[in-house]
Amino acid sequence: MNKIIKKGLLSVALLAAVVVQASNKIIVKAAEAKKVEISLSDVVSAETLTIKDVQNVTLFSESIKKGESLVKTFDFSTIPTGLYFIELRTENRVEVTPVLITEASAAIVSNSIKKYKAPHISLDGRVAKVLVNNFSKEAVKLTLVDGNGSELFKKESKDLVSYSALNFESLASGDYTLYTSIGDYSFVDTITIK
Repeated sequence: MNKIIKKGLLSVALLAAVVVQASNKIIVKAAEAKKVEISLSDVVSAETLTIKDVQNVTLFSESIKKGESLVKTFDFSTIPTGLYFIELRTENRVEVTPVLITEASAAIVSNSIKKYKAPHISLDGRVAKVLVNNFSKEAVKLTLVDGNGSELFKKESKDLVSYSALNFESLASGDYTLYTSIGDYSFVDTITIK
């Protein structure tokens, strides 16, 4: 079944690829029948375009380099009906567009498009300042672990702006991993303490 799904999505028509440089723009629209067109232009940093199902199984993924643009048409006629997600991810943000596939059509769930911004982390000596803009107003969870995987800090908030100061004064030098999840999407950062 997975092979059928992947083959169906991989029957992708590459309509155009041009090189442009400006600000990133993505347009997702339902085309004829059960087809969805994705236009990505003016890529200013590396991007990853991914299509996932509700179980978070990746059905399609492609990396787009800085300066590239693309237009693709995806044919959803060979996959089961249901909800799918088109994700455009950079190091600093994720944009998610839900697509509802019915027996006869593909529809963009435009009122459910979400954008998540990665946390801003700055290091001042042995104190890491973490700022998360939570424009989606979903649960923001911060979890800090050491090199052995031991949990050192955990915080959950639904505030529009979440700020945390992580003090490493009593901890050894080394790499620490900060997991930041906003709703269903997460970012992983390494904080190096010298």
